[in-house]
Amino acid sequence: FVTSILNAEEDDIPLMGFPMSIAFGFLLFYLTMISGSMLLQSAVQEKRDRMSEVVLSSIGADTLMTGKIVGHFVLGALQIIFWLAIGLPIAHFVMELPLGDFIVPQLLPQLFLFTMLGYLFYAALFVGIGATMEDIQSASNSQGMVFMLPMLSFFVVGPIFDNPEGTIAKIATFFPVTSPTITILRIGAEAIETWEVVAAAAIMLVSTWLVIKAASRLFRAGMLMYGKNATWQEMWKWLRHPS
Repeated sequence: FVTSILNAEEDDIPLMGFPMSIAFGFLLFYLTMISGSMLLQSAVQEKRDRMSEVVLSSIGADTLMTGKIVGHFVLGALQIIFWLAIGLPIAHFVMELPLGDFIVPQLLPQLFLFTMLGYLFYAALFVGIGATMEDIQSASNSQGMVFMLPMLSFFVVGPIFDNPEGTIAKIATFFPVTSPTITILRIGAEAIETWEVVAAAAIMLVSTWLVIKAASRLFRAGMLMYGKNATWQEMWKWLRHPS
């Protein structure tokens, strides 16, 4: 794949941004799965140790949840920076890969935007659901399925690679669960129109805001609930009538 890009003709130059979009897609997936898992375990641990009662007596639930999300994001980002500081010099000087040729500056703002929105969307979802669990082992299958949502993008990657401007690609671009990853890949392949990028960004902004608001309500009630996992009926009640 790298060889084909290096030997690309002049009219194939737009594909030079595709490796960069793959890197951002991997970054989003890593931050989502690693930081999301840490957020879940942190919420469950604090709830089990009754630390949440003490913390929530001093600060608001929204502040605590936001601090968790930001803190774990910074931790994951520092890990990635450390790996890049080691891996990039090796790739450039040892493997002699022309890394500069794969960087398309004009695509960076869009890729950063969808990476951040995707992380915030999933992180809020994970920490909100984590607060409703008594422990990870006894979590119901229906709640556990929530943590498979980031994997949905991989089920449509194949058809999108075959036809990045097809119907499946457009639907996945506007569906909040798959939008960040799929939009990042289509931006790198330059197989997406400007109006699609704007529409996808607007959908993700609204969706992320709604998920954060819903997660804060689940977090506020769930962290003070002990002895069992919250049912879907209880979670729906918390969403409709926050305490």
